[in-house]
Amino acid sequence: MAAPDLERLLAELLEPDSDVIRRATARLREAFADPQTPARLGLLLTAAPRPQVRQLAAVLLRRRLLGRWRRLEPALRQSLPALLCEALERETEHVVTVALAQLGALVLRRGGLSAWGPLGTWVQAAARDPQPPRQEAALLVLSAALESAPQALAPHGPALAALCRGALAPGVPPGPMAYGLRALGGLAATLGNTHTELLRSLLPDILRALKELLDADEERGAEALEVLDEFLEADPAAVTPHLRPLLDLCLQVGGDESRGDAVRVRALATVTFLAQKRPKALLRGALLAPVLGGLLAPLCAEPRPGRPDPEEEEEEGGGEGRGGPSPRHAAAQALDALAVGLPPEKLLQQLLPLLEQVLGSPRAGARKGGLLALGALAEGCGEPLRRRYLGPALGVLRAGLGDPESSVRGAAAFALRNLAECLQPEVRAVAAEALPAALAALKGAPGAPPKAWYILESLLEGLGEGLGPWLPAVLEAVLGALEPSGPPRNVELGLSALHSLASTAGEQLQPHAGPILGALTPLLQPGPPESRPRRLQALGVLGALGRPVAGEGLVAALELGLALAEEEDEPEGRRVMFVLAGAVAEALGEGTGPLLPRVVPVLLGVLRRPPPPAASEAPDSFLLFEEEEEEEEEGAEPMEDDVTEEEEEEELIEVEVGGAYAQEVTEACEALGEVAEHSRAAFLPYLEPSLEAALGLLQLPQRGLRCAAYETLGSLCLALGGAPAPPPTDGRPSPLERALLALAEGARGEGAVGEGRAALGALGRVLGGAGPALPPALLAPIGRLLVDVIKGKVACLEDADGGDDEQAEAEAELRELAGEGLVALGGALGGALAPLFQELLPPFLAALGRRRSVGERSWAAAMLGEVGVALGGAVAPFLPRLGPALGAAAARDPHPEVRSNALFAMGRLAQAAGPALDAAWPGAGGAQGCPP
Repeated sequence: MAAPDLERLLAELLEPDSDVIRRATARLREAFADPQTPARLGLLLTAAPRPQVRQLAAVLLRRRLLGRWRRLEPALRQSLPALLCEALERETEHVVTVALAQLGALVLRRGGLSAWGPLGTWVQAAARDPQPPRQEAALLVLSAALESAPQALAPHGPALAALCRGALAPGVPPGPMAYGLRALGGLAATLGNTHTELLRSLLPDILRALKELLDADEERGAEALEVLDEFLEADPAAVTPHLRPLLDLCLQVGGDESRGDAVRVRALATVTFLAQKRPKALLRGALLAPVLGGLLAPLCAEPRPGRPDPEEEEEEGGGEGRGGPSPRHAAAQALDALAVGLPPEKLLQQLLPLLEQVLGSPRAGARKGGLLALGALAEGCGEPLRRRYLGPALGVLRAGLGDPESSVRGAAAFALRNLAECLQPEVRAVAAEALPAALAALKGAPGAPPKAWYILESLLEGLGEGLGPWLPAVLEAVLGALEPSGPPRNVELGLSALHSLASTAGEQLQPHAGPILGALTPLLQPGPPESRPRRLQALGVLGALGRPVAGEGLVAALELGLALAEEEDEPEGRRVMFVLAGAVAEALGEGTGPLLPRVVPVLLGVLRRPPPPAASEAPDSFLLFEEEEEEEEEGAEPMEDDVTEEEEEEELIEVEVGGAYAQEVTEACEALGEVAEHSRAAFLPYLEPSLEAALGLLQLPQRGLRCAAYETLGSLCLALGGAPAPPPTDGRPSPLERALLALAEGARGEGAVGEGRAALGALGRVLGGAGPALPPALLAPIGRLLVDVIKGKVACLEDADGGDDEQAEAEAELRELAGEGLVALGGALGGALAPLFQELLPPFLAALGRRRSVGERSWAAAMLGEVGVALGGAVAPFLPRLGPALGAAAARDPHPEVRSNALFAMGRLAQAAGPALDAAWPGAGGAQGCPP
């Protein structure tokens, strides 16, 4: 096919006619059978008059090069870099330049520096050109190359830094400056911490250029702030000397109410990133006080005229406001990161005086911001707040919940909800004091605003177990909103409150089952299509209420949920059915059997559904030849700076399995696990297909789905408790063995802590629960795995790249899970436990050292006792080493929890040792006391 014919064919692909596109796609597939077609696409990069055709030619050629570089005609491989240089010189459309830059980056990645030569020369010359379009195009190509093939350019880091620095000079137009900053971010990621002085020297120019770009083009400036995150991630030491001006810039932008919300949120996101990565650098540089002051500015700002807060917009319109986070919320997220990353006392020492000032302000915005800040401290500072500032914290909540301004009361409800767990039981009195006013607000006017319902739900959570005396009044208000003829939004909010009440009150609602079911029943009746969401929400509430309230109606609710899920193929109906299926299985146990033929196929259908197709940089009509692009170049050797085809495919066509798909699959996994675990023997006919579906999810790249799959595997194992499945007839391992092996492989081989924790936690549930007897052949490998986790010799601990605090926290959590599993496994291991304990004894004893944290010392003392007891009489040879270490901890450790655990461990070991105790701890046998 000649180039003019190919051009017409590409033009047809751009037509808004599916039949035309279908015919053109078929013809283009035929055209690619001709090895000269890629060369003709290269000609169209400059010859096609329509920019859309030039862009499509670049995209198709790039996709054709994917994994096929060596199969291109040698003449095209040699001429393509020069063709790209010519196209970049001529191009005036930005979208086409982007496609050309991505194609050039792929040439570097696949062909190496030798193929990149002409493009590299062009980039160096054009980046110094005083003409802005040419300079911008060169820096765009460079930034794309650094993202696609960083290692190829790493040796030229200093020269590239100098090239990019030229784009940061005062007066450079926004386009080149933005791409210069983007390229420097890619360069920082490429160099890492190998060129600290070079990166450090770039920071003053970067900060000045960012300030200039933000003033000239806010949108480009917001995107360019990413360079600061790249530098912080790549080499924190390079950034540390410039933290003050960096923070000054971000906080100034974040607090500037004359700017748009998007750029303010992006600037505050950099502060959050810094708080996550290098929180203690703020203490060393005396920067915490200005950071806190800078964060309180957007937190305490008054709403701008004509631009209310997002939550106020949601209240008025019943929607989601403008969409996206606000500067106020971004500042709260930064404060949350500081609370998690800093020593609580040091943060509270500087923050609480500032909060005292704003909470006493006559401005409602300041009071609201102070309460949002208090709520943001919950995760990191909840316990210290309870221990040292309980009275003041309760006073602040009490005053906020009684504030005359509804926005302040809403912020107080947010703080109460976040802090309720750590302030129990004292916080119940605060919630009880505020509850009458909250109920009055709901009864006072039909169609109460969403904030009034949010406040009520927060107070219910705060009351917790103390909710009982208030139930009649609360139910009167909540059930009164469920009138089918009332405002739909009011019914929706009332159902949400009843769902929250079900989670909080639990079986306390049983005496009120009649009125509750009486209010819900009319909402479940058939109606027009627009009533479907309300019916589904009401069914979800029944699932949350469970058998104590719903009684026999729970099964009828599940049947209705199944009918609605089968009636319309949409996720919301299936999710409600998932909740009901779990509730019914929990209520009926093996009696769920008759319902399983309808329930399980729906669950497995969701788990087996393939992920949605990946989004592409090209429109849908451009997605051609995907199967062909996945073919391997047989016999091809990697070229200089080349990568494997699998790496290229993963980078360019990453499978997207997030969003609604991931949420639905996760919920289906959870429901399948609940049904299996509670149904037990009744579930056995569905064990094999369920196991296959769960194992299939482990092949997906998305971490959350693999975590859910591991949890499901654990539940499938527990379903076998007391009633093993029939042995396989084809020589394969049994379902139990396959599930356990998958969990063990996940705990050992997963590279991220989240997945490793999910696999190990599921395995621990099987070891410690009422599950089946473990196959003897797996006892030793599982024991070996648990020992390796405690010693940190599994992938997610060896490969973790977080900071010191993050690594220590991950190790501690996984180590505790492994210790619990080893104790549960101890009896089954028998004599095989002794050599494992011998191997663990040095790290256990080392963990008792004074330099270790309280948590580590306490855990080590407890584990020595628990594992020692599992050894029984075989613990005797270890007593001479255990006695002095535990005795010292019991007598001299500064923390009472460690002393208590050590003393308890000694008593347990004394009981387990029996007659051998006198020889090991002379004089202790009679009293089972401390060894001398």
